[in-house]
Amino acid sequence: MLTLAAFEVSSDRIERTAYEGNMDLLRSEYDVQPYSIIGREVITRSGATTVEDLLRQQLTMNTAFSSSAQSATGYGGSASSFSLRGLSAAETLVLINGRRVAGVGRSSSTEAGDQPDLNGIPLAAIERIEVLPASASAIYGSSAVGGVINVVLRREYSGHELNTRFEMTDDWHAPIETFNWTSSFQFEGGRTQLLISAQYQDTRALYGHQRDFQRKGRAQILENDPDAFYVPAGTRASPPWGALVNIRSRDGSPLFGPGSSHFTHIPKGYRGWQIDGLQPLIDNQGTYNLDLARGMASGFTADAEIMAASRSKSLSLNGSREMTEKLKVFFDGGYSHSEQNPYDSWYGAWTVRLFADSPNNPFGQDVQVTYPVRNVDRRSSSEVNTTIRGERVAVGFEYELPRRWRVVGNYSWSHSVNHHQYLTRYGSPTREDAIHDGVLDVLRDTSSFPTLIDEYAGMLHRITNAWSSDSTLRAAGGLGDWWYAGEIILANGIERRELRQFGIGGNSDDLHPPPVHRRQQVDSFYTEATVPLVASHQRRRWLHSAELQLAARHERFNVETAGSKYDTTVPTFGIRYLPVRELIFRTSYGRGFRAPTYAQLTEPTLSTSTSTVNDPKRGGEAVDIFTLRGGNTAITPETSRNLNIGLVWSPERIPGLRFSADWYRIEKRNNITTPGTQALLDEEDEYPGRVIRGPVDPSDPYYPVGPVIQINRAVMNMLKMETSGIDLGARYLWRGGSFGDVDIAANATLSDYYRTQTSITSGVLERRGIPSQSGPLNQRINGSLVWTRGPWSCGWATQYYSRYRITPTSTTSIRRQGGPLVASQIYHDVFVRYRVSTRGRHRAFEGLELTLGAKNVLDKAPPTDMSRGYYYSTFGDPRMRRLYANVKKTF
Repeated sequence: MLTLAAFEVSSDRIERTAYEGNMDLLRSEYDVQPYSIIGREVITRSGATTVEDLLRQQLTMNTAFSSSAQSATGYGGSASSFSLRGLSAAETLVLINGRRVAGVGRSSSTEAGDQPDLNGIPLAAIERIEVLPASASAIYGSSAVGGVINVVLRREYSGHELNTRFEMTDDWHAPIETFNWTSSFQFEGGRTQLLISAQYQDTRALYGHQRDFQRKGRAQILENDPDAFYVPAGTRASPPWGALVNIRSRDGSPLFGPGSSHFTHIPKGYRGWQIDGLQPLIDNQGTYNLDLARGMASGFTADAEIMAASRSKSLSLNGSREMTEKLKVFFDGGYSHSEQNPYDSWYGAWTVRLFADSPNNPFGQDVQVTYPVRNVDRRSSSEVNTTIRGERVAVGFEYELPRRWRVVGNYSWSHSVNHHQYLTRYGSPTREDAIHDGVLDVLRDTSSFPTLIDEYAGMLHRITNAWSSDSTLRAAGGLGDWWYAGEIILANGIERRELRQFGIGGNSDDLHPPPVHRRQQVDSFYTEATVPLVASHQRRRWLHSAELQLAARHERFNVETAGSKYDTTVPTFGIRYLPVRELIFRTSYGRGFRAPTYAQLTEPTLSTSTSTVNDPKRGGEAVDIFTLRGGNTAITPETSRNLNIGLVWSPERIPGLRFSADWYRIEKRNNITTPGTQALLDEEDEYPGRVIRGPVDPSDPYYPVGPVIQINRAVMNMLKMETSGIDLGARYLWRGGSFGDVDIAANATLSDYYRTQTSITSGVLERRGIPSQSGPLNQRINGSLVWTRGPWSCGWATQYYSRYRITPTSTTSIRRQGGPLVASQIYHDVFVRYRVSTRGRHRAFEGLELTLGAKNVLDKAPPTDMSRGYYYSTFGDPRMRRLYANVKKTF
């Protein structure tokens, strides 16, 4: 993956230099392609606590709707996840030092496109993050459809650095403690270098009772959609969650005889109808308890974690040794371990159907009972545990050949483990059986009396192991001058990657399923050339310089466990044109692809139940059929085409100013999708062989069209997606002399459209501004202003998210919202930093740096979004205003 588009621009001079240990060369915002670079200084002053936090703040083209901390009970735990341009995480390639690393699998399975956990890398260990928001599989390979994120680790640092940081909300909740130590060592007069960075971070949870999102959300539902709770009589429904037991007749008929209400709730202290009779329930008829539960598992509980707690520790180390003047060896390693133990209400709280013949049912009809369970009646207050561990090692060499050629060899190995465990329904009798038989009594105040449910639960383990090993040999150098315009630079590389996966899943019916083993090999060849067309010394009017970049990659896949082999070849080319020295026009075209997953390459299986369809070729007759579903060994990779056109302006009359504008368009084809049964039948002629018909008698009125006996719903390449927009960037660094330096920056992504096809019978649908359907926001903007003078620095940053729409088909959420729109959001952060500089007897304070900051300094609450968990927009942070202090000491 050795590429040659790393630009360092000084006047018209372009240097291409290898970056030691980073298997992708150093990139620049002056590249032929529209890279965004987040440098060390931006990382330091961002106030971020994790890489995910940093990129959500800095990248306007990152369309991830929520962070891992806002999905407390998910399979991914605290692992990071990124989506560029509205494409999925599986279509956004994440690299560490230019290398692929084993991804964090979900739910006992993993795929080659799974992203590694960047939250396991200390921010103090990162030199820069290079982001290419474009299809670039010709350079980077599979999964680089929406773009590439490459985290480049520090190497050139010299010294020792201790960082301690404390952050919390201004009302003393959800503290985050971070401790980091970074040290570099030089031996043998600098021939051998070693850098080590270790970090420990403890993040505490933000609980539901510490914010009022749930209460406000429920109040809004009662105002805009009261029938959501008080479902009219004569309709089947379940009672809502609350702090006490709520009861409703299953079909909406009267509970206590003619004229009575069809719902009620159990009062505080109620011991059961056998002891206290039915009168307390009759007195409460027509009402529910809708209070926020405390100390209990409920679907509406104050103990819910709005932001998850986690603990993590990580170690990063890299080094190199100059063996000779021309030969250098290097190594890179890392270890990370994170754990989440979020509070989960799923296991304890439940809605159960109590049948009319139950000995504990006094109503003489089926009823639905929603009951909370005290935390003390459960094994613990947290039944979910997600542990993610990752290890990576890489060794390699760089050897300089004549004529400035360089050979780079590399072997890397990585491993990730995701262990997700939680309590689930288990065994026989089930909890529902025990309630029906009267063994477990939920028709009493479960907030006051024990409801021992442990024996009806089992611990479910989902374990995912992923391994990746990669052997690479690359060579790069010059081929000589071309038309006197300069030297042609060529890079070539061969690579073999082996991926293995071992997983154990499970569900409530089978806590001990057989393990799943998967294995595949990927062989690739890559080449890239940079051809100068015109050089500045040729002195042509309005043609200062120009160059052409060409790249191609061929990859061959052998999915051994699926018995599938396939290959693909993709190109990239671009032109960089400078009419004058200070102005760059650039355009690039690239192809991307995403390899099919293991599951998508398996043989289809026959369904165990039938589906009802209407046959349009036989008068719309209804027929029950079995379907084939699952994988398809004949599918091909998903593909994309990406066009970028942009400019970069750095006027010489205004030193320090840079402006860029890049228009993009991505078209994705051959999306791998499972087609609908009825849709396949409706479009039978378009998909030959998918509908299987039986013989038909000539006397049949629909002869010669036989009856449908089977439909093949196995995955297929069929759907498409297209998106377009513009990225804008501006930065001005003003050197003010005695006044100090001022650094002003702004970035924006303005989306034009985001269209997707959802079925084989539908056209493309506009989903721009619908983030729940992966659509990017109409506008996403950030800006910053930093002043530095001597030891002092202070700064301000802002993030803007335009208003967006709730999914149009989510009519319930729209009704509760009071309309389809969620308000726009803007948040402001500030910081002040002081670097101590002392002499004499106070030298102990030399190298001390103190930073104080506030995130969301105006304490702006995220707007209400009734389609999201806890009813707030997850673009915002529910912790609201957070204060932090960072103390750094360098030695």
